[in-house]
Amino acid sequence: MKNITFYSSLFDFLDGYSEAVLIGDKSSKIVYVNKAFRKLCLLKSDELPSGTVSHFFKLKVNIKGEDGEGNLQWESNLSRTDGSTVWIKVSTSPFISETGDTLTVYTLTTNTTLEQLQSLLKESEKRFETLADASPVMIWMTDKNNLTYYFNKSWLDFRGSTFEEEMGIGWLQRVRPDDMGAFRKISEFLERFEHYSCEYRLKDHNGVYKSILEIGTPRFLPDKTFAGYMGSCLDISEMKSAQQELAGYTKELKRSNEELENFAYVASHDMQEPLRMIASYTQLIQKGIETNRTEGLTEFMKYVTDGVTRMQSLISDLLQFSRVNSKGSAFAEVNMQELLSVVTTNISEKIKETGAVVKIADGMPTLQADRTQLMRLFQNLMENAIKFRSPERKPIIEISVEDTQGFFVFHVKDNGIGIEKKFYNRIFVIFQRLHTRDEYEGTGIGLAVCKKIVERHGGDIRVESVANEGSEFIFSLRKQHSNNGFTE
Repeated sequence: MKNITFYSSLFDFLDGYSEAVLIGDKSSKIVYVNKAFRKLCLLKSDELPSGTVSHFFKLKVNIKGEDGEGNLQWESNLSRTDGSTVWIKVSTSPFISETGDTLTVYTLTTNTTLEQLQSLLKESEKRFETLADASPVMIWMTDKNNLTYYFNKSWLDFRGSTFEEEMGIGWLQRVRPDDMGAFRKISEFLERFEHYSCEYRLKDHNGVYKSILEIGTPRFLPDKTFAGYMGSCLDISEMKSAQQELAGYTKELKRSNEELENFAYVASHDMQEPLRMIASYTQLIQKGIETNRTEGLTEFMKYVTDGVTRMQSLISDLLQFSRVNSKGSAFAEVNMQELLSVVTTNISEKIKETGAVVKIADGMPTLQADRTQLMRLFQNLMENAIKFRSPERKPIIEISVEDTQGFFVFHVKDNGIGIEKKFYNRIFVIFQRLHTRDEYEGTGIGLAVCKKIVERHGGDIRVESVANEGSEFIFSLRKQHSNNGFTE
C-alpha cells in the first residue's frame, strides 16, 4: 500500500471538490463528508451522518476487484434523507493519516446513464398506469408467485375497494363460491405458463354478482424468466342476459311453430269434420225441401245444429288458447290458499253431484302471478279429475306444494281412470283426445291451456299416472319474473 502523509488542509480541499466524498476509518465509522456529499444526500451543512459507511452502500452491483493498491469500484443505490434514492458509482482509495490511522476515501459519482434509465422507466410506468386507468376494461398484474399486486382504476371502481383489500388473493373472497371451480380448471395453464381464459361471477360495489370474462397472459423477462401474469376482466353480464333472452325467444319461436303445426292439423281435421257434417245434412234438407219430402228434416236439423255448436266450441276454445300470452293480465300477488277456495266454490255443483272430496294442504304460498289464469289452471285440472273419475269409487283430489329454489312446485293428484304412459306427451297438445265424444264431452284443449299457462309463469308441467289407479299432475311456477308475464 502506498504511504500518504495526511495534511490538515485536506478537508478544506475536499469541501471545494465537485464530487461527493466520504471518509471512513478502519471500523467503517464515518469521520468526514464534504459539501457535495451533504448536498447529494440532502444533509444539513454541518451534519455528520451517524452510523457506518455500509449504511449508505447496502446494495453493491457491478463490483470491480482491487487494482493492486486496494482500490475498489461498484455501483450502488444511495438512500437520501427524504426517503428517495439515487444511483451512483463508488470508488475507494485507502490511505494512512499523519497519526498512523488507516482511512478509506469513498468518491461518489452520480451515474447519469442509470438516472436517465430510471427516469425513462418511471415515465414508462406512469404512461402504462395512465393508459390502464383510462381503459374501461379491468386490468391486473401478478408477480411470479401469481399473487396480484396491481389493479387499474376500472377494477377498483367496479369493486368499490382499495388496493390493500384486493392485493394478493384478497379479491378471490368476492368470487361466487360455486364458481371457484373455474380457477381450478386453469391451474394447468398456470403451471405451463400458458395463455388462458375463463368465466366466473364477481361481486361489484353494490354486492351484486356480475358475470366476468377473464383473460390472462404470462409475462417473461429478457432472460426468459417467468415474471407473472398480466390480464384483463370484462363485465359480460349484459351479453349473458342478451344470450339468455335470445335463447328464450328461440324457445318461444319453436313453441309457436309447434302450435302453428297443431293448428294446421286442427284446421284440416277437427274443424273440417263438423263442417262436412253440416254441409252433408244441409244438402239433404235442401233436397227434402225441393221434393216436398219433410220426413227426417227435424233429425237432419238436429245434426246441423250439433255441428254448428261443435264448431262454435272449437273456435271459442282455440281463441281462448291463443290469448293465454297476449291477453293475460299483469302479474300481482296471489294468495293460493284463497284462490283454491274460490276454485272449489266455482265447481261446487260438480263436487256435490259426484261426491268428490277435495283435500288442499296447508301452507299454500303467496306468489306473483296472473290470478285469472291460475284459477283456470287449477279449475281445468280439478274438473278433469272429476270428469275422468273411476266408476268404482268417488273421486278424491289432493293438492299440495313444494318450495324449491326459485320455484313453487304444485301437485294435483286424483284417483281416476289414469293415463297410459305412451299418452303422457300427447295430452298436452291442443285438441288431442284419448276418448270419443260419446265417452267424455269436450274439445280436448283443457290440458293444452294448462301447459301454456304454466309456461307463461316460467315453469313446466308433466304427468305421472297408473292406469285405473289415478294421475298426478306436477307443475312449477317461478317465484320471480322479469317481464311481468308478457311475451314481447
